[in-house]
Amino acid sequence: MGKQLSWFDEFNKKKVLIWGFGREGLSSYNLIRHIGIQQKIYISDGNVSQENLDRIKNLCENIEFVQEDQIDDSFDLILKSPGIVVPKHLRNLNFSSQAQLFLEHYRMHTIGVTGTKGKSTTSSLIYAALKTKLDVHLVGNIGVPCFEAIDGMEKGDYAVFELSCHQLEFCETSPHIGVFLNLYEEHLDHYDSFQAYGDAKANIFRHMQDGDICIINEKLTDYISERKNPILIGKDIYSNKNQLFTRNRSLKVESVLIGQHNYTNMAIAYEISQLFQVDDNLFLNAMKEFQPLSHRLTYLGKVDGIGYVDDSISTIGQSCISAIQSLPETKTVLVGGMDRGIEYHELNEFFHERKDLNIICMYASGKRVYEEYIEQFGERKSIYLVNDLREAVTLAKQITPKNSIVLLSPAASSYDHFKNFEERGDIFRKMVTSN
Repeated sequence: MGKQLSWFDEFNKKKVLIWGFGREGLSSYNLIRHIGIQQKIYISDGNVSQENLDRIKNLCENIEFVQEDQIDDSFDLILKSPGIVVPKHLRNLNFSSQAQLFLEHYRMHTIGVTGTKGKSTTSSLIYAALKTKLDVHLVGNIGVPCFEAIDGMEKGDYAVFELSCHQLEFCETSPHIGVFLNLYEEHLDHYDSFQAYGDAKANIFRHMQDGDICIINEKLTDYISERKNPILIGKDIYSNKNQLFTRNRSLKVESVLIGQHNYTNMAIAYEISQLFQVDDNLFLNAMKEFQPLSHRLTYLGKVDGIGYVDDSISTIGQSCISAIQSLPETKTVLVGGMDRGIEYHELNEFFHERKDLNIICMYASGKRVYEEYIEQFGERKSIYLVNDLREAVTLAKQITPKNSIVLLSPAASSYDHFKNFEERGDIFRKMVTSN
């Protein structure tokens, strides 16, 4: 491997395009200027409104906007933001990303976490444990661009990097410690196949070097064989109630987190904390003080004797099942959102076994869940079809017994009716607390 370029040399005298100019794109621009590069920077973003375009032009100097059809091999470096689907005819261009460049510079000080579900919570738990001893940054898909941590990384800090499939898709460098939590059908509107989606995530370990550490779910058998001596989640690392088990130790913890899966996430954090010699007492205190991330099995309180839980982060059937299993008091579940064509057979099988549940289906995917359930299992009094979240909440208030829980766990994306899952959860909170 050749000598690592300095940050200045990464960009100096290169025709650089930043493709996508949200928070990450802006942080790429800021880094380039921060290190002393004054040359023109090119920007492409078809989703920028005229108002934001004017704001960007006032904020940034010596830039030029280009249309997507102007992107070609004249650019020496294209920094692609996550989520942008690269057309096949452009895939041979000089693509890179913040994740790729960051890992090239700091992979030995980076703990990467990916998976369909649980990566934000797991990343946050690892960060909470490590910051008791180290100077550490929590970056990536959780909302903080990794380039914003570079000043600290240059001083020798560490990073816990939540990596989405989109961030990993073009990555040719893996972190020193990589965690692959799980893999379910998701983002099939972006990838040609489930295999392609899984392969994107597998880049978290596919470019590892001797001495690197791969922590992977024991169920991902197709990928486990690619690494020598991986640490297996479910075998080497697991939990039983609030008892955490790692390869070398076990520990009983106190936490406000809900669900057995979250204790397994804590066990992963415990395994990694041992690699950095974090004292058990420091780890225990970090877990005790840890607060759940918003919209992830977040208890909203009781209204008129009924408890409400926001799990708006749920975008697949398996996460909805897990949420219900984690909350035995659940009597009503709200499902449905944008229909991306993922399978709901397992979810409907679970619903069929749970005759005690009221199931309120909404939006496009909820309509499909409802229709597929009726087709497979026949009519059922406790499954309902409504138009939207407001109708679902109104009905839930009417049919849910006192001292039980209404759970929003949609098993679907939010993008057809909401800006994101956070907005969906916030609106749910307002609806359940209003008279």
